[in-house]
Amino acid sequence: MIVGRWDEHVVAASEETLELGVMTGMAMRQAEHLCPQATFVLPDEEATARIRELISTALYDLAPIVEVRDEGVAWLDLSGVVRPGESIREMRRRLLKAIGREPRLGLAPGPFSARLAAARARPGRLMQVQDSRAFLAPLRSRELPLDAEQLERLDLLGLRTLGSVAAIGPRELESQLGRDGRHAVLLARGLEPDQLEAWRPPLFTSAHRQFGEPVEDREALLFVSRALCGDLADELGLRGAGAKQVRVRLVFESGVSENRESVVRHPLSSTAELFGLIGGWIKQWQACAPITELWIELPVLEGAGRRQLRLWAGGDGSSEEVTAALERLQERFGDDVVWKPQPA
Repeated sequence: MIVGRWDEHVVAASEETLELGVMTGMAMRQAEHLCPQATFVLPDEEATARIRELISTALYDLAPIVEVRDEGVAWLDLSGVVRPGESIREMRRRLLKAIGREPRLGLAPGPFSARLAAARARPGRLMQVQDSRAFLAPLRSRELPLDAEQLERLDLLGLRTLGSVAAIGPRELESQLGRDGRHAVLLARGLEPDQLEAWRPPLFTSAHRQFGEPVEDREALLFVSRALCGDLADELGLRGAGAKQVRVRLVFESGVSENRESVVRHPLSSTAELFGLIGGWIKQWQACAPITELWIELPVLEGAGRRQLRLWAGGDGSSEEVTAALERLQERFGDDVVWKPQPA
């Protein structure tokens, strides 16, 4: 089975088609030529967006730049990461947990060669490329991101491998294929002209609980709201974000809802911070009708890194917050970058 839209690229393919040379990202026409007996299926756009968001969120804090594409390819830019091996191992673990199957991993000087290396790796294994040009040279020129007509023209010119494309002058191929020709030569030479587009987390998130039986007990609301705050804190931790605005919405049995919201001075990111605010609101709540739904919404998020300096001003940060901030810095930049202060 091959998933994708006609005249576009392969989004996903079953293991049987991979053995025949079908790869995610290749042109659908090329995939049909390699595997005409496959069943071709249109992608589910909603499910694709959902899993892309799931993977992006899972990988967001492993490297300064993370890009995830709909065709099932994710890149981490490991430039400047102190322990790249640990990021790669953690990437594999998180992807396995997120999608339920082993990813294929490629490590190379740039995104084009890394994607081709990963496509040739066994599930759960890493293929490492030191010399991009040498690795790319024997591969077929059909690996280049060109349309069917351009690929056919390469074939007519006798440029059937990336090595042969790399040997031709950029201007010469540009005269045949336009600007895409110059770009193709640079890719084939392993020069990696493309930059990753960093994924940015959405600026809104929420957690929701619908009760099977309407709730009137304040203690039950406190118990549920603490659990929801924990879920939100885990998500914020993955995104490296904090909440600048918090809203609680209670939906009554009659369908009427009651809201309470606040813009906070410093972004909240931990369970204790979120529940400290929301729990106080619920304790003040006066029961007037049974509640069927509880929503906790965080309409405005900002990068949690912006708050680290403010932890030291005016005693605003608790010892737990300061410790958490230091640990985040150590995870990203290494244990020697920052030391935990010990009270004297």
